[in-house]
Amino acid sequence: MKSKFLALALLLPSIATADGINSAEESLITEFGPKFSDYDQYQPFAMKEHKTHFTVWKSKTRGFSDHYAINIGEIAKKTKSLDAFKESQDAPAQRTCITHSSTPTEKTLVNGYEAISWTSTCELDKLTITSIEMAIMGNQNFYHLRKLWKFPVPDEKIAEWQALLRQTSLCDSANEAHICPVE
Repeated sequence: MKSKFLALALLLPSIATADGINSAEESLITEFGPKFSDYDQYQPFAMKEHKTHFTVWKSKTRGFSDHYAINIGEIAKKTKSLDAFKESQDAPAQRTCITHSSTPTEKTLVNGYEAISWTSTCELDKLTITSIEMAIMGNQNFYHLRKLWKFPVPDEKIAEWQALLRQTSLCDSANEAHICPVE
């Protein structure tokens, strides 16, 4: 089952499931759902703050030390480029971590929209933080997806989540250049 996240200015005030946010236009489509291997190990919750909608699935056993987040917000004047966004994500880690590494951005098109993805690792004393991130520049909204672990994670699990993020799509029911799939 695919989960859809539809973005618009008037978002529902509280959504506790991944089934979607109603909109007439842009839709974020992710394969994260009941068929994904870890899906039942996470508890979803959502909130809207200012003009950004956050949906987070936190681990039922590890809390926010193991979570998946999708942030959808209006394209801000400060969001000039995807590369600048990645730099804004890396900067705090570079200042805080004892060692920080971030892969070069993998640039791609997601149904005609510009997108980037990357992986980061932060070492803090006895803590290892690994994140896999994807950012997509839509026409009306900016989309940021992040899977984060605050403990050592096997390469196989990282690869599984990277494959999941690569299946993410963005479409626009009002724009034939970014047509939505027929369900």
